[in-house]
Amino acid sequence: MEYVLTPLPKSEIEIKVALPFSEFEPRVRRAAVLISEEIEIEGFRKGHAPYEVVKNRVGESAIYERAAELAARHTYPELIAQIRDEQSAKKKDFTPIGKPEITLTKLSPGNELCYTVRMTVLPAVNLPDYKSIARKILTTKETQAVSDEEVGAAIRWLRESRTQLITVDRPAQAGDRIEVDFETRAGGVKLAQGDSRRHPIILGQKKFIPGFEDHLIGMKAEEIKSFTLTAPEDWHAKKFAGKALDFTTTMKMVQERRMPELNGEFAKGMGDFATMEALQASVREGLLAEKIDKEKQRIRGLVVAEIAKDAEIELPTILIDAETGKMLEELKAGVAEMGMKWEDYLLHIGRAEENLRLDWREEAERRARIGLCLREIAAKERLQPSEEEIAERTNQTLQQFRTANAESSARYGTGVDPERLREYTKGVLRNEKVFDWLEQF
Repeated sequence: MEYVLTPLPKSEIEIKVALPFSEFEPRVRRAAVLISEEIEIEGFRKGHAPYEVVKNRVGESAIYERAAELAARHTYPELIAQIRDEQSAKKKDFTPIGKPEITLTKLSPGNELCYTVRMTVLPAVNLPDYKSIARKILTTKETQAVSDEEVGAAIRWLRESRTQLITVDRPAQAGDRIEVDFETRAGGVKLAQGDSRRHPIILGQKKFIPGFEDHLIGMKAEEIKSFTLTAPEDWHAKKFAGKALDFTTTMKMVQERRMPELNGEFAKGMGDFATMEALQASVREGLLAEKIDKEKQRIRGLVVAEIAKDAEIELPTILIDAETGKMLEELKAGVAEMGMKWEDYLLHIGRAEENLRLDWREEAERRARIGLCLREIAAKERLQPSEEEIAERTNQTLQQFRTANAESSARYGTGVDPERLREYTKGVLRNEKVFDWLEQF
């Protein structure tokens, strides 16, 4: 088998392949056998008719077309392996992506078989001085600290999370949790999406139009009240900004919020801390760790973004399309977790799926460039995870998935493709090694 490889724009290549008839002829014989297995030929069992008989029945061109299909299908992997070995010897990467386009160019009895393969490969990546870039950006890393106010806010949140709700038969007052039905009209016309049923509100948080909560204070369950408010000039619904809105409300429930005292008993209930001081120290430590990690991710994002911006890459369209596909899958998974149908979500945001792909194209290109740069640095610096590391992390992920989805996993299995998960995990670990390595500068 001989071939000629020609680079094309956008990281595409064309490979012209010539298969001598001596190598092609066995495929011709095999094609005749396969055809004879599929048709009835009088006097012969299926698959046992001589070549000449099959030729007379279906025509030699049909046999050769089938043989060409067989030859291309079986020689293509050999071709790719041969090219990859030859490129590897030259310390060059050769990784096809997507599906190849195979076209027959010469097919005639007694002659060589010629076909052309057109495909996309991972592009060459000409990196900038990534060490210097990392070194420069790392100098901007900010030291993290946690203030007493931040600790206090976290403790207040913990206290709020342990609040008991007691339904009471009294007028609503500031600090209560209520549930209220309301309708909204403007000029006598009911507003689309201007009503709600059993809408929860904490009186005093001022999350509605100014003055709305004030009218609810003093109302008891099942009491009805109507009032008019003027929407602020900067209200999110622009066409109603500065206009009078008429509300009809029905109080459905009043609940008193009873928060626990901040004492040793509270601290013990939050993790068996001996004192409030111990709980506060733990909260401070957790907040600090979170800040440090956030700053670490910020710096990493800046480093890799700068490297990718200055890298020379002829990015193929197929990689951008693949990245938008991933982004779409992520969004669909998030929508499903919210319990919403994908079609309903698209209707809600007023966008078609294809519009989303177009909207994300620039971000997808950025992500693809970053991924290629990380891969190239890993290759240059030999930063690859071991098989043991990959296996350990993959098993951890599978265990976490099984634990989080114990019931469904028991019934239907994990639903995870092990090989796909392994490759994903390999990429994650490789990128972690690259970032860790860059941070040494």
